[in-house]
Amino acid sequence: MKGTTSPRLETAIRAVLAPVLREDGFSGSGRTFRRMRGTWIQVLNVQRSRYGGSFAINLGVQPLAIPDVLGNTPDPKKITESLCEFRRRLSEAGADQWWQHGTTEESMRSAMEEATATYRRTGNELLQRACDSQAGFNAVLPTDFSIGAYDSAGFGSTQVRMALALARLRKVEGKLEEARAFASLGLAQVGSATLLRRELEALTTQQ
Repeated sequence: MKGTTSPRLETAIRAVLAPVLREDGFSGSGRTFRRMRGTWIQVLNVQRSRYGGSFAINLGVQPLAIPDVLGNTPDPKKITESLCEFRRRLSEAGADQWWQHGTTEESMRSAMEEATATYRRTGNELLQRACDSQAGFNAVLPTDFSIGAYDSAGFGSTQVRMALALARLRKVEGKLEEARAFASLGLAQVGSATLLRRELEALTTQQ
């Protein structure tokens, strides 16, 4: 009696999702793909459930001009979604969407086709909105950020990390008043995170 093998996620990605991503300017292999849009790195990663039987698609955006979440210079060819400052799951309903599949290659491929269709309808547009030169994180003002009145396309992190990332970004852009304001917003919520507090304090006093 022949043994059975589980359907391979990478096989379905290569056959179904990867060609669509390459048409949209992504490069990569396996489960992670990347592209540059202006001064932003965009990352798409397919995550298998630890329990099997389903997968999700993670999206990340990272400004090239500021450090990643570990404080390192981002590499457009190697950065992973988990290292991006701003992240979210691909979803059409705002929920934590997972695509279910059975134990056959056909079932896995069908699930990947559904996920790819969701990317076509929603994913590319979400990435573009977050990184638009006239909108998203490039345009949000400190006053709007403080009350949540801005369009992040669902991308985010903790308020403190987002405030720090935006303060760093505005500093690079030469918008020092905005940089100080974002840093002050982060400082008000940083609590006992010593390293973050130190950098936020430095950003609030820059000239």
